[in-house]
Amino acid sequence: MLVFTNLHQKHAFWYNICVEITKDQRELAAARRREFDDLQNEIAGRETGRRARFLKDGAGSDSEKKKKREEQQALTRLAQLLNDPVYRAKYDSVVHLLAEAERATETAIARITDQIRAAEADLNDIMERAARLPDGTRVYRDAEGFVRREDGSVVEDYLVDTIIWTGDEPSFEDLQSAKTQLDGLQAALDDVQGYQYDILGPARDEISDPDDPPSLSDLDDIENAIQSQMPKAVQEQMPQTSAATPEVATQSIGLPKLGG
Repeated sequence: MLVFTNLHQKHAFWYNICVEITKDQRELAAARRREFDDLQNEIAGRETGRRARFLKDGAGSDSEKKKKREEQQALTRLAQLLNDPVYRAKYDSVVHLLAEAERATETAIARITDQIRAAEADLNDIMERAARLPDGTRVYRDAEGFVRREDGSVVEDYLVDTIIWTGDEPSFEDLQSAKTQLDGLQAALDDVQGYQYDILGPARDEISDPDDPPSLSDLDDIENAIQSQMPKAVQEQMPQTSAATPEVATQSIGLPKLGG
């Protein structure tokens, strides 16, 4: 029980009590206003510089914003571009064309390699059946009756007299034809392999880069290079629609679903 010695002490006591109550009420009111403002800011998704306290899992909360940022960052640039139907159609078209060209190129390389082996066997057979000079040099009679070495030089008459003919030797034209055939096949193989390494390889790398994918214009360039630089040996192995002119091929190629 409080005991006051005089009236002044009593008034002072109750005055201090009233001041404290008023101060607490003001602070409580201010705190409530801040809470109301923070709630409205969180609902609106506005940054306040303070951690979210009300909508921790809501659309405007820090955790939700962080989650959205992480999801956006997880999407590669290519994935973002593929959300555009125009880009997706063009990308799928080029991917399909590239895949067809890659398969046709592998088939062409295999076929030419087999043909080279056969041509080498034919050339070896011709060389084995050739007539020979005493020193073992192979010689061949041409259509005009001249006897020539493999390099085309004419054999001297005194050496011609030393040759023993059997009658079934290959001619100089047979040798030249076999060499021309082999050289042509080797050139075709070099051409196809160059196309594979210089055109298809870089195209595959470019369209497969998830973080730096080709633009629409780049896709046009890739498509044009695949079509315009395609060797004849590869064209012969392409499906009819894919081997057409670039304009026709673009209209004819289906659009497969990625990952399907």
